[in-house]
Amino acid sequence: MKDNYNSNMVGLLLMNLCFGVTAIFVNTFLLAQIFVMTGESFGALGRFSLLNFSFVFIFHIIGGMLCKRFNPIWVTRLSAVLACLLLILIILLHEQLIYYYIIFGLLWGCVTGLYFCAYQFLVAKKSEGEGTLSYISLYVSVASVVKLIFPATFGAIIHYGNFIITSGIILAIGFCQILATLLIKHDPEENRKLNIFGYFKAIKQANHLNQGIKLWFIISLTGLADTIIIITTALVMLTFNTHLSLGILTSVSYIFVMVISRTYKKAGGYRKYFYSAAVILPLLGVLLLLWSVSLFSVALFMWFYLSTRNIIFMEDETTRLNAAKHWNGEAFIMESNLFYESALAFGAIVSALLVIAIGAVYVQWLIILLLAVVVFAFSLHGILLKMWQRTNS
Repeated sequence: MKDNYNSNMVGLLLMNLCFGVTAIFVNTFLLAQIFVMTGESFGALGRFSLLNFSFVFIFHIIGGMLCKRFNPIWVTRLSAVLACLLLILIILLHEQLIYYYIIFGLLWGCVTGLYFCAYQFLVAKKSEGEGTLSYISLYVSVASVVKLIFPATFGAIIHYGNFIITSGIILAIGFCQILATLLIKHDPEENRKLNIFGYFKAIKQANHLNQGIKLWFIISLTGLADTIIIITTALVMLTFNTHLSLGILTSVSYIFVMVISRTYKKAGGYRKYFYSAAVILPLLGVLLLLWSVSLFSVALFMWFYLSTRNIIFMEDETTRLNAAKHWNGEAFIMESNLFYESALAFGAIVSALLVIAIGAVYVQWLIILLLAVVVFAFSLHGILLKMWQRTNS
């Protein structure tokens, strides 16, 4: 049993690392390329993100049905195959990116929805309590090393070579993701149907409905914060003008992520100080941007946000995954994940619509103001999440 557990965790870790590298490429460098090729259009970024976030939720539901009826391992493999298809299309249609970026956003939403649907389900099934936090902390730490290396590498390849070479490297990593799923073992579910109404009935009978709705609202604020990376990527391209600078800034940020994530896991009673810093530092960074948009202020905000957000991310994921098992046992883990995924989707779609609206009348101070609003939402989410944990521990 122990060996099987270890094999599952290693497989999940490797699979998530491969997906994480692909996500860096799409969410950072593909977005930057779209921004440049569409004439620095925030509207284009908003439209890409709107389709992406919408299809993430739609395919999270479809993936949930597939995970319950079939083995969730096959859903992760389907996601990896679609990711490879997306990368092949990027390679073939790169010169026409301005015409096809909408399709790329749609397809990436399908990939992400299917992937996280199955991945979160498997993590919730195979870990619990402090074990979930330990796994997520281990992933964040290892992923930070990967994210330290790859962004700068990708930025250099795009700057000194071309976008196609980087896409080809990511395609190879996509094939590695498929191979990593072979390490994971999971028996088919006894209950083969998705039962959303049964889930709400169960948490209502357990007197957890009010707590669940409060957690849904808190998580929706995380969805609003998804826009932070989009706007930050655009600001870096506007101020630094190169993919190389974008890659280097991202990699430097993950030096701090790596150190902070490992320290947070071992901090014990001192975690509250790290958590407070994670809430406060992004606010300080965006205040500096409101004062003046410069190379220094953009870089400092990016470092502040990327280096501290994973603290709140670890607590958020741990709370959400443990709530699914603690309140409902093994019966409604998928339904619980879908419920909270709808919160993420709602927040993300609202923020994407705001980017489209502000992009239509592009004024720099409006973009920075939107960034300030979503950073405030992110920090508020961190405060409310900790309050919720104390009330429901």
